[in-house]
Amino acid sequence: MTRKLQRGAPGMYDVDAVAAFDRENVADIKARQGRINEDGRAAGLKITDVRTWRVLMPWRGTKRWDGSAEGFSFAEFETDQGLVGVAEGLSSEADALRSRVLGKNPFEPEVRGLMGLAYWDLVGKIAGKPLYRYLREVFELETPVVTKIPIAAYTWYRFPDVNGEHEVTFDTYPRHVKSLMEDETFRIIKLSMCDFEPHRYIELIHNIRDEVGFDVDIRVDPHASWSESEALRFMQGVEDCRIEWIEEPVGGRFENIFRAGHRLRHMSSIPISSHVWLPPLRRDAAPRPYGAYVSGRYGDETLDQPLDLGVMHRHVAADVSAPDAYAGPLALKRYYDTARFMGMELGMHSAYELGPGTAIRLHVAAFAFPYNIPYHIVHGNGTMPMSLHGLDAHYNQWVGDVIKGGKMPYEDGCLRVPEGPGLGVELDHDLLDAYRWTEEKQDLHTRHIEAIRANHLDRLGWRKDRMGWLR
Repeated sequence: MTRKLQRGAPGMYDVDAVAAFDRENVADIKARQGRINEDGRAAGLKITDVRTWRVLMPWRGTKRWDGSAEGFSFAEFETDQGLVGVAEGLSSEADALRSRVLGKNPFEPEVRGLMGLAYWDLVGKIAGKPLYRYLREVFELETPVVTKIPIAAYTWYRFPDVNGEHEVTFDTYPRHVKSLMEDETFRIIKLSMCDFEPHRYIELIHNIRDEVGFDVDIRVDPHASWSESEALRFMQGVEDCRIEWIEEPVGGRFENIFRAGHRLRHMSSIPISSHVWLPPLRRDAAPRPYGAYVSGRYGDETLDQPLDLGVMHRHVAADVSAPDAYAGPLALKRYYDTARFMGMELGMHSAYELGPGTAIRLHVAAFAFPYNIPYHIVHGNGTMPMSLHGLDAHYNQWVGDVIKGGKMPYEDGCLRVPEGPGLGVELDHDLLDAYRWTEEKQDLHTRHIEAIRANHLDRLGWRKDRMGWLR
């Protein structure tokens, strides 16, 4: 992998060159951001109604020992011209939103931060195009259009769900992975591994490889739960298993995460993925604090944060930049362009997303990933072959979805980018009602989790490690 290195400091970045590229890149992105806002304001929309829903979506099985269902919020922002913006993940209730946005243009700064994902849905709908195609036009991209996005199937140790189904144990895990390949066409599997001690996962990885061979990529995520020595023992123990990447194995303060990543990269051939080394930004330097009127999910606020040049002088902490899409499409464009300049590979981290949240991730990948992979070695330009990874996703583990048509289908381990205007997905009011959050449903899942904790954790050794320390 080609990296921008600094003379006199082997293995380190030429930080001045990276900073200069990033400043120029951010300036260009902000100029194009201005065009997007101008196009939106010129449409003259006024918000006439806001509808919100709260949903409780069951998992397939029980995620580890802490979740058999997850809460989501959704909203529709209706406008006077008949366009409706769809949002996932808003925290405000309908009445509170109405009082602040009714009668206003969605493209005013004080309104955008309240709309979250609905802003980007309306951007595409005003243009009459899928969001990714509109953004590609704004940025004058000439790279090939890719409409099938490779997706990783997220997996973890699972207890049965409230109906006693979908359990996955260490004994059944290899067969579970094989079924994801054979029945659901996945080519990339991600393993969550923070509940047992690392040596258990070394054995599990080898057992999975024995079951499925090397026709599937395996990436792993200890959720920053290990020490550096534990991470190193694991990485050395699975060196021969062709691990695609390991995501931030060591926890603690950011400086500790970065230092451990830097050291582990020199002691193992397994790449390290990060959703904080994107490259790293100065978290104390944003002109506006999170929650200001232009901020919020998908608000691209990190465009205003400079690179953390100090930590970049000290560490090269990761190989793969894997940001979360909720930073916003333009923020991810900035991350990916600068990461590629630094010689990093590109991926995308996953929070918990249903249909609209999954759709924006597909649009961002189709817009911001550099799909001009050459068929031969090219010297002197910004293209690097084989620098892209499939997107992380929990989507395969939800029982259902709340968009029209239900869950998006997988094709050869990929999801298609929706081709309708905006995000290309619409909320299904019947499904929203079917999965609506109620106290009765929540109590059922709460009692289920309490029973698992009471009946299984001691037997499985989750409360104490081998030496007897409480975990």
